[in-house]
Amino acid sequence: MVEVLAYLGCLIAIVVVCYKVRLASSDRRTRGLRHIAGFAVCIAGALGLDAWMTVKIDGPMPAIAGLVSDELKLGALGFLVLFADSVRSAAVHGRWYRLVTAVTMAAAAALFFVAGAHESATDVVTFTPDGVGWFVAYNVVLIGYELWGLLTFATLIARFARLVEPGLLRTGLRLIIVGALIGVPWAGWQFDDIWIAVVRHQNTTSEDEVSAVLAALCVLVSASGATLTAWGPYLSGPAHWLGAQWRYVQLRPLWSAMHAAMPAIALSTVARQQGGVEFALYRHVIEIRDAQLALRGHIHPSVAVWAAEAADGTHPSRRAATIEAATIAAAVLAHDAGIAYPAGDLSPHRVDPSLAAETRWLAQVSRAFAHSRAVASVRTRMAAELSGATATSS
Repeated sequence: MVEVLAYLGCLIAIVVVCYKVRLASSDRRTRGLRHIAGFAVCIAGALGLDAWMTVKIDGPMPAIAGLVSDELKLGALGFLVLFADSVRSAAVHGRWYRLVTAVTMAAAAALFFVAGAHESATDVVTFTPDGVGWFVAYNVVLIGYELWGLLTFATLIARFARLVEPGLLRTGLRLIIVGALIGVPWAGWQFDDIWIAVVRHQNTTSEDEVSAVLAALCVLVSASGATLTAWGPYLSGPAHWLGAQWRYVQLRPLWSAMHAAMPAIALSTVARQQGGVEFALYRHVIEIRDAQLALRGHIHPSVAVWAAEAADGTHPSRRAATIEAATIAAAVLAHDAGIAYPAGDLSPHRVDPSLAAETRWLAQVSRAFAHSRAVASVRTRMAAELSGATATSS
């Protein structure tokens, strides 16, 4: 199963290479994306070689095969860092990154050969006790460079992504960053190689299960981000529908309470059956706002103070929504009891005049209405107030 994952990662990477090279050859502006193609080639080669060493049954592979796999991984990270540098407005560190990569690869090769590593069985590299220190240094160089490269890449791309307008390109960049960050535990997993080298004077040349899975995920997520602008539009429709469906569900608790108190806010049955989830969402927003207007005559004069007191300690990002939800809850109870007060004002939170902004805000209010302890406290206090008023009138 692990080998299948590794070969799957190779296949995905090769597909990405073909796609990106085609783009790069047709548009000079995509020249920086060739570094992603280089990354895919190197990581595909490393994964393929690791999988081959794992399943090979014709005898041991030469020890140098493990070195080649590690060198390919270093090269892949070098391409990642170069890509991150190329997308900036001034790619001034490219030569420095190339030099660091070249020196690291040369140092790793030298340390590997000085350690006197040789293959004694399939997947197993052994070396003399005198070579343990050199092999530990070899692993330290690999891990140190990999961690530096991945974190440098993620940092540079994150800075660039913040400057990009929301959309598929920014999402793709963020997926690439996630892929790189998945590589951090992949690199860190090699610390077990140091322990094995010190204790057993040997090391395995193939990936273990955890490392192979992390490698496949790294390639899969990175490839998805690199090609998102190509296949992303095909998912925009379903994603938009799912988003509207989710927002519709979020508004349901608030709408249901208002509709139960004032059924007249609902549009006609014919209108409710048209337009799909987008229209249903739009309808819910209108009906909730209509209900708020209808509740203005049922707002207790002290409810604003009660709501502010109950919301004390609520996170600032949720405080305003909690107060509005508490005010609505109290007004609904007064409406159901048939008790009116001098015309009040729900003071709805001001948002941008768009369906997206309205639904985001009302979703917060709806969550507070259904789950907030502050809202429940105001509801209890209002119920007690109404009970006292009813007893007094009797």
